[in-house]
Amino acid sequence: MSAPTRPVTSRTQTGTTTPRREPASPDRSTVSVLVADPQAIDRGALAALLRDPGGFRVTGEAATAEDAIELCRRTRPDVLLLTLSLPSAGGDPALPLLLRALPDQKVVAMSERGWESCLVLNPPSRAALPANTAARCANGVDCLQLAAAQGARATVRRSADPRALFEAIRAVAAGHQAYEPGTIENLAAQRPRAGRALSARELEVAALLAEGMSNKEISTALEISEPTVKKHVGHVLEKLGVGDRLQAGLFAARHPLLFQQTPRTPAER
Repeated sequence: MSAPTRPVTSRTQTGTTTPRREPASPDRSTVSVLVADPQAIDRGALAALLRDPGGFRVTGEAATAEDAIELCRRTRPDVLLLTLSLPSAGGDPALPLLLRALPDQKVVAMSERGWESCLVLNPPSRAALPANTAARCANGVDCLQLAAAQGARATVRRSADPRALFEAIRAVAAGHQAYEPGTIENLAAQRPRAGRALSARELEVAALLAEGMSNKEISTALEISEPTVKKHVGHVLEKLGVGDRLQAGLFAARHPLLFQQTPRTPAER
């Protein structure tokens, strides 16, 4: 005789709920997972992949950060599988938003793209270079490194083998961390050294350099004089160890951890 069932609901992208039936008394050794992905087909495919052959118990599916928070509170999954492009009502990044609401929730972060489509690891300009010069970019923080610094317990690239996803989820459920090789090793080295960190005003200037603004435009935006802007730009170049404002802008664009108050790697937490 089959086990009794009870309805479990999950939100769709339109905000309605979709009933699904799960065993009323699941095997306690089975890891429960909530899937959060903005694309309905991808979300359903991930849920199906986890159930069979993964053998996990999927507690629900969320299309937004707010849905994920609500469903995590309601279903208490062992692990949240979160795609980093998950939208939120206010436009805030989903992972920090979720961990502020649920600081103890274990999260496996999945990239929106595979390695070959990552704009940090493989910028579009690489297409114009000879094949032997288009090496992997090590001078930048990609989405998975950012996720690790923001509190994800594991990271998985979307192009990974499903077995890597299964292993990461089980490791996190067991209280461990599981990061893709190279995800966290260089995070500390990519930040300015102690005593070389940018001041609050220099961070503002660096952010506007990344937007391609001229000194005059930065002066207007920050309501400070052009000579003051020039002084701040000089400090930014010196502290970042770059030669000109273009390099400073690219550095700022590729290193979002610059703009966090006290970014720390999982090893530092």
